[in-house]
Amino acid sequence: MFSFCSKHYYLADLLDGYYDIHCHLLPGVDDGAATPEKSRDLQLRMQSMGMRGMYLTPHLIHGAYDSRTEADLWREFAAFRPEAGLDVRLAAEYFVDDKFAERMAGEPLTMAGRHVLAEFSISGYSVHAFDILFEAALAGYEIILAHPERYAFVQNDGGSKVMNLFKQYKLQLNLLSLCGFHGGNARRCAESLLRQGVYTFVGTDTHNSGYLDALQRGSVSRKVFEAVRPLVANNRMLFE
Repeated sequence: MFSFCSKHYYLADLLDGYYDIHCHLLPGVDDGAATPEKSRDLQLRMQSMGMRGMYLTPHLIHGAYDSRTEADLWREFAAFRPEAGLDVRLAAEYFVDDKFAERMAGEPLTMAGRHVLAEFSISGYSVHAFDILFEAALAGYEIILAHPERYAFVQNDGGSKVMNLFKQYKLQLNLLSLCGFHGGNARRCAESLLRQGVYTFVGTDTHNSGYLDALQRGSVSRKVFEAVRPLVANNRMLFE
């Protein structure tokens, strides 16, 4: 098999029995699957790779993907027929912006009760971002920060100052960061954070077939592969 990273252990071998907590397969609502047919095709392919379930996590970003409310997304999810045989649930990926607190005060799309998937801009964060997250945590939400290894401000500080701000939250690794899909800086940062043991969960962040192509080709070292296994197991607790 061709190796995307010229190493030894294939990412696809982590996916047998895997439950994904981050993908963009609710059709037509963000930059993920555009149609129900494309979404079902991707789900079928993910199922063939061994996946058993997933949370669909559409972006909710003020000024970009905010034309739909949570109630709208629930209606679209109810009208959508996921692929049979998969445990498919709805959550969302919330951008930490000026609307975040307002959304948390309503009825946010969560995982396993009070777990909220949140993201920052790749390039930076607002001066009030961590205050906003802190208030959400005080309100009883369990914050899961998506793909910290992709953020330039994490990459640039060596995982020290920013990670001190992150330490009270759970972190989600993007699986494809480990084989360079999101760039060399993200790969190196992901490996560093993995060595530090700061991740709790792992997601595919699948938007289209290119992500699945990379999952099938991607490989990592044995040490990295074994470090990801507990994260794969942790995902299951969000489906109980």
